[in-house]
Amino acid sequence: MEEILDEWNDKLVEHILKHGDDLSFTKFFWKECEANEKEHAQFARFSRAIYLSHGGMSNAKVARALDTGYSTVWTWLKLSRLPKLGHYLKVFLALGKPHERRVWLSVNNSPGHAVPLGPYVEVPTEIRAWEDIEPLLTQLQPIAVITDGLSRAYLFGFLLGMVIGDAAKPRQEEWHRHLNLTLSEKYSTNWNLGEFTCLCAASAGLRMERATDLPRSHDKPHGFYCWTSQSSALIDWIYNVCLGLTDEELTTYDAVRMNWGLTGPDDFRRGLIQGLAESDGSVNIASQAVEFWIGPNWEFGARLLESFGLHSFRSREALCVSKTQVVKSLEVPLFSPLLKTVRYTRYEKLASAKRMARGGSRLPDGVRNTITRLKAQGLSVSEVSEKIIDAYGISVSFEALKRWAGRHGGRKAALDGGAENVG
Repeated sequence: MEEILDEWNDKLVEHILKHGDDLSFTKFFWKECEANEKEHAQFARFSRAIYLSHGGMSNAKVARALDTGYSTVWTWLKLSRLPKLGHYLKVFLALGKPHERRVWLSVNNSPGHAVPLGPYVEVPTEIRAWEDIEPLLTQLQPIAVITDGLSRAYLFGFLLGMVIGDAAKPRQEEWHRHLNLTLSEKYSTNWNLGEFTCLCAASAGLRMERATDLPRSHDKPHGFYCWTSQSSALIDWIYNVCLGLTDEELTTYDAVRMNWGLTGPDDFRRGLIQGLAESDGSVNIASQAVEFWIGPNWEFGARLLESFGLHSFRSREALCVSKTQVVKSLEVPLFSPLLKTVRYTRYEKLASAKRMARGGSRLPDGVRNTITRLKAQGLSVSEVSEKIIDAYGISVSFEALKRWAGRHGGRKAALDGGAENVG
């Protein structure tokens, strides 16, 4: 091992003696090594120290000539400590030039000086189609055991769906982004969703784990499960290149630019849809629709659904898939059958429910009586629709429920005896 280190140290010195403080190697790394002017100046002093020392100047004189501390110069010349760009140069000499339209990216970096720690992967600076992504997935080494039957493409798609949706992507000053996921403890299946998101991150070589839960507050009846990931340039790359967003843009207000995703295999697009649905989707029983609250990404979402032959429409701020399309969508499906979250249960219930005529004239007498009784008890139309689908497996439209309840509300006393108790 020491011989190998000595060999690369020799190559580093040889390169500097030949090229000095030339920074052209930085263009082969993500964001040119993310170096600032101070780090450029430090590399110039380091290069000058190597040159002067090999010209016969003593360490003390080198330190005075560069107006740099003796101990710093001493560690530089022994190559026991390198400036940030010295580490990157050493990596470049070992890896060589990346392929065209690609740069090297270190998944892990040390805090503070951001020294690259590896592993190193080639990432495209621009994604034109799935073919630009596929080679990267083979380079990223999973750091957890991946369940049989789950493809890397699916897990990466699901992760992107969560990044677009629920997961926060904070960035502290100039440091790399990390992912924060906060889900309500109201539903225990949210724990499954958080843990699965960690698995998706691990599939891409990123550490993500359970953090301290948040307690309930005076205005929140439930606490929150929390997860957080490491900070990584890979997450920056996902944000800037995969999602196509600048650092100044936010997923809440700015549409992603990822038409390349429409060219991905079924597994990837399925994962992307399910990630979006599990983070920003809902099932509206009364409206007989699945709703994706993905503004401002309605257009992209519609095209993504269309890639599976599913038609959608925009209603208010949501992208909606109607009851007839919901049934068809079971072939995808829109929510994850593996996680079986509350959203998935409601989705399955809506897809399998019998749909009645909009006017409500074909509703069985028992259903009509129950609708009237529940409405008289003060339940909203949405709540009534939930009770009806649970009790009878029948999906009645919001309009039909409202008309029927309004038309027959006065018959409450006569009907109470015949109504079934589903409350």
